[in-house]
Amino acid sequence: MASLLETLRKEEPVIKKVSSGLTTVIWPFPGFQKKYGLFSTPFGSTNNRVKIADKICEIPEGAAHFLEHKIFAEETGENVFNKFAAIGASCNAFTSLHSTNYLFSTWEHLDVCLNLMLDFVQNLYLTEEGLEKEKKVILQEIKMYRDHPEWRAFFNLLQGLYHNHPIRNDIAGTEESVLSIDREIIEFCYETFYHPENMVFILLGDLDPARVLELIEDNQSRRKFPADREFSFLPVPEPEHVNRRESREYLSISQPIVHLGFRAVEHPCTGLGLLKRELIYALLLDIILGSGSPAFYELYDEGLVDDGFSTSFSGEKSFGHMIMGGRTSNPEELRKRLLKIIEKVKDEGLDIQDLERAKKKLWGSFISGLNSLEVLAGQFIKDCRRGVKLSHHFLQLEKVETGDLMEVLERDIVEERSSFSIVEPFTEDE
Repeated sequence: MASLLETLRKEEPVIKKVSSGLTTVIWPFPGFQKKYGLFSTPFGSTNNRVKIADKICEIPEGAAHFLEHKIFAEETGENVFNKFAAIGASCNAFTSLHSTNYLFSTWEHLDVCLNLMLDFVQNLYLTEEGLEKEKKVILQEIKMYRDHPEWRAFFNLLQGLYHNHPIRNDIAGTEESVLSIDREIIEFCYETFYHPENMVFILLGDLDPARVLELIEDNQSRRKFPADREFSFLPVPEPEHVNRRESREYLSISQPIVHLGFRAVEHPCTGLGLLKRELIYALLLDIILGSGSPAFYELYDEGLVDDGFSTSFSGEKSFGHMIMGGRTSNPEELRKRLLKIIEKVKDEGLDIQDLERAKKKLWGSFISGLNSLEVLAGQFIKDCRRGVKLSHHFLQLEKVETGDLMEVLERDIVEERSSFSIVEPFTEDE
């Protein structure tokens, strides 16, 4: 059997809009027994302001996640997960910053899985009793994560970096926002964002595109959908400066957890610009503090970091930030050393050989990830939303130069654009 990567070079996805307006993507991988489907809408936790015609609507935080939960409610009381399990398949769902996604994987009975997926996602069943019950479930979920030290360190940092942007809050929302969600809000979100015109259904595996399209068309032709609402998501006004420079919290843990973050200067790029910015940050962080960098080994040898130390960048059109951190024995010393490491790179510059090594490492990691149908489907959805293709990743990576990294370093990674989050163990005095 050919590897997934070998097949990628030969096979192109078949993309077609069926009669309902649903964009369907069928990606054949001959010889692969597993079939995977991902049904996605561009409505996520940060999409809280939407403009329809001349009206601006404010959506409570956590509404996308709440709706994801309610999609699984069946009028018959049957369990959707059990329906898939009964034919040897599995299903799940997740809400991200910019999308809500429903997925299944199976080795057989693809036709049954397709219809099950379309049927439960495209049939919303709500009752007042069900809504109130779901609120209790989600509120319990929020409270559970409130006691999770890594979670607290992470969100305290985001709340330090941002004043208003919804990324500063949990995907599940806040207690106040969840309690404000009612039937009218859920129905508005469903009718607006779950219309087939706004969704993408991608299927991968050993598939016959014509047959799969026939199955989906047959399902969609039996349904009636309301008129599609044209909408656009609006950014939340955000001051240029960070909200607070430091956050400190005490929990029942054995060792402090710290996160140092830097908020990127607002740079409203789209498409290829977003991709290139993402690549620049990934390369820069790997060179400066990656697990193979001299600076990391130095911090590790001194006991200031352990194997859990990590760096990351997250960014879209309306936000951007980088984070570094983990568990440490000395939070203040680690912060001082991280800032010193960054300043040293600014003074000495970057070596072209380090950049080329980082490029090879990043590309290898990207290619390795594409050996998974799940990762490939998720990457396709993300690229589709941005308007880029898989081939653009390599082309943009090749274009990155040391000057691009130094520009970001000098502009964005400065102390006044930083916030520091510490979660410390309780002491006898607290």
